[in-house]
Amino acid sequence: MSQFTKFIQQEAVLENANDQVTNHVAPEEEFEFALTTGTKCPLLSLGLVSFTGRDAHDFINAQFTTDCAKITSRRSQFSAWCDPKGRALYLFTLYTDGERIFAILPKQQIANYMHRLKIYVMRSDVHLEDASDAYSIFGITLDTVVENIKATQNNLWTTFQGSPDTTEIRHGPGRPRFMVIGDDNSAIERWDAISLPVISENIWTALECIGGMPRLDEKSSGQYLPQNLNLDRLDALSFSKGCYPGQEIIARLRYRGEIKKRLMVANYDSGSAPDEKCSIRTKKSDRTVGRVLYARRVSQTRSIVSAIVELNAWNEDLIVENENTRKLNRIDLPYSFD
Repeated sequence: MSQFTKFIQQEAVLENANDQVTNHVAPEEEFEFALTTGTKCPLLSLGLVSFTGRDAHDFINAQFTTDCAKITSRRSQFSAWCDPKGRALYLFTLYTDGERIFAILPKQQIANYMHRLKIYVMRSDVHLEDASDAYSIFGITLDTVVENIKATQNNLWTTFQGSPDTTEIRHGPGRPRFMVIGDDNSAIERWDAISLPVISENIWTALECIGGMPRLDEKSSGQYLPQNLNLDRLDALSFSKGCYPGQEIIARLRYRGEIKKRLMVANYDSGSAPDEKCSIRTKKSDRTVGRVLYARRVSQTRSIVSAIVELNAWNEDLIVENENTRKLNRIDLPYSFD
């Protein structure tokens, strides 16, 4: 366990015991607060996998959906690894510190992610390592924290080297969010240097949700094509680089097919967030038109839902399974499909 994780967990224990004053936002106020005010958030669920070796760049470029040759110290990538049928298995953020390439993804997925990737290494000079304990990650949501932020408003995944051992990544569309990644030995000092109220990781994920960012877990892994997850609108899908697993099917959908389902985000008037893979139905005909991808409770009476839904049903009255009294109220995404 990293020193930063221990510090955050101890801080939470002391807060609950009322042994010290903290700057955590009250749970029922977090979401609305984070939409308008700068905050910081410990991202303890996220870990890192490092790729090193002479063939590391070529290896990941042959496996992932983005053109990994374009990863630089100024530009990171949101990317996916797909199965041969073109279904996305894992979603992650790729960045480089100039020497190594890192993938940021949920810690609980790292063991399987590395195990499956190592099968394809064979004789290549590529080394994978779980670097989660050596590095720490937290998030910030404030326009002025990251230097030159105003120049990044429309540039997803813009990256800064905040110091020799720190990387700051603009993380997707919507409410400006940045991931701060650095050496665990100096993480507490970096955290304390930013004087912002603290929100929970649940609310950080809700901000990702309204930003139109997909997430995969063991239930949804291998279920959707990248376009269903809107990866083509998140600079997470290349159609100009060489082959990668599932590339032929993914490209055929772009050039010859029709995308019938997309990621949709909606308000749900319930403090009980629906489970992943709950069906989405039309209220009028009770026809199943989609599935919940993930959802987060943001207040006693409201949840935010990310779902994969048939495009021809987006303007209908939609409900979660048989909850006829609670409609899904669609939220405009911060990107278009034109």
